[in-house]
Amino acid sequence: MDLRKRKTRRALREAFLGMRRELPLERVSVRELCERAEVSKATFYLHYHSVYDLSAELQAGVVRQILEELGPAGRLLESPREFTCELLEALVSHAGEVDALFSLGQEHALVESVERELRARVLEAAPEYAGDHRFNALLAYQVHGSYAAYIRFARGGDEKGREAVLGAIVDAAEAVASLW
Repeated sequence: MDLRKRKTRRALREAFLGMRRELPLERVSVRELCERAEVSKATFYLHYHSVYDLSAELQAGVVRQILEELGPAGRLLESPREFTCELLEALVSHAGEVDALFSLGQEHALVESVERELRARVLEAAPEYAGDHRFNALLAYQVHGSYAAYIRFARGGDEKGREAVLGAIVDAAEAVASLW
């Protein structure tokens, strides 16, 4: 991709993230986004079909970055405690983007994407779990529950409280994984 295209896409991305910190996705307009990014609407439409297309691309990119920071997905089965710690640390390290892209009506998209990608990676390492309803339910419970508990009880809290919550989450992750 040439320099001009990279600059345009970066300007649109930064403007979009700024708008998403203030507005739900449904209220982000192409006109205002283009004004903030200082590009024409025609230029926007050369790169994206809609703000939903841009949002989906950015969300997928953040999920990809989070999962790249984790060890092999098979570790979820072998070392659920360590894997869950790494997952929560990766989510926290991308908190700024996560907050902008997965808030104000988009909260569900993060854990659903992480769960879907983790499932695909685990099934590559352990194909015997394909179609295993128990495994699928427990994986969903682990991903959604871990993140919900972190957001509700640890985020924004003091260090001691956060460590206690993280300890409880990884204990629960280990217990859930023992049921596989």
